[in-house]
Amino acid sequence: MNLAKRISFLLYKQSCVILPGFGAFLVNEKDAECNKTAKYATPRQKVISFNRQIINNDGLLANHISTEDNCSYDMGVQYIQDYIQSLWDVLHVKRNVEIPEIGTFYFTAEEKLVFVPYLSINFDTASFGLPKLRLKTLEPSAYTSTKTPTVSAKPSSSPIEVPTPIEEPVTIEQPVVAKSTNVAAEVKPAAQVARKKKNIALQAKKIESKTKTTRSKRRLSALGIVNILGSIFLFALVLTMFNFERDSNLSDSLNLEVASLLDSPKTSNVESSIPHVASFGIYAQVANEKEARLLTEELSVKYHSAAVSTDGAGKTEVFIISFTNESITKEYKNLLQNKLNQKLVIKQK
Repeated sequence: MNLAKRISFLLYKQSCVILPGFGAFLVNEKDAECNKTAKYATPRQKVISFNRQIINNDGLLANHISTEDNCSYDMGVQYIQDYIQSLWDVLHVKRNVEIPEIGTFYFTAEEKLVFVPYLSINFDTASFGLPKLRLKTLEPSAYTSTKTPTVSAKPSSSPIEVPTPIEEPVTIEQPVVAKSTNVAAEVKPAAQVARKKKNIALQAKKIESKTKTTRSKRRLSALGIVNILGSIFLFALVLTMFNFERDSNLSDSLNLEVASLLDSPKTSNVESSIPHVASFGIYAQVANEKEARLLTEELSVKYHSAAVSTDGAGKTEVFIISFTNESITKEYKNLLQNKLNQKLVIKQK
């Protein structure tokens, strides 16, 4: 019988599940959280804590077992007692035991029972299935570079004023006609007037053709600028989206893997999965080399990078794990300090 699944099932519906003679699992509500240091946000959730003082049998778990397995209440109580005895047997040998989907128990050297829940499990049914969100800081150039000045594709609706040729008044000098009319003297003024009118008409045509040419050039230049700016905008938009998608894909796996270290006490060799050289290490201070070897053997079950080392003064210490981010290193050191009796220090490698 998998009693851990029965306990996990009841924790989604009940606020307290008691293991008689062992302790009680309590459900605590936790508000939504935004951690700027680790750059993640979590929804509202319910997490599990353990109270060693509550040991009286309330019959909840035994009744559930008898209902699900179609057995007697006494048989359900016997299943629970056998399960608790198996937990103690493992704790006395390995000093820690895991209850799947709930958490891990640690049995310290002072014979104290310490419970570390799995923070990645959300027992709040209202927000069940909502993932942890990664936060990404946008640089100013990421959203200002795509903004381009808006240029109207339509040319100005106001027509270009064409200077109207000013016709100078033509003063026709009337020759003084002698009483004896001369035909050659009358023809000369009429030819001069016709020639002036023709010159004025030609000048007006030249001004009109120049105006049309200038107007067409302005239209072509405006359309060319619009086309160039539009092409630049599309190219910048596509390039920005490509860079953003590529950076997100490359960094999400790394960030999720580092942040997940704060959700579970079980970890492996972190340096082998992070493609960067670690710079901040967590070291345990020990009294002598013998204690260092014993601690290394104990930690190597979960921390493959654990090893005996010496500091600059020649004092023996135990290296446990390292990270590239100092803030994450401090948070993990505080979590790990609750599990070990030795004093932990952070050193930059």
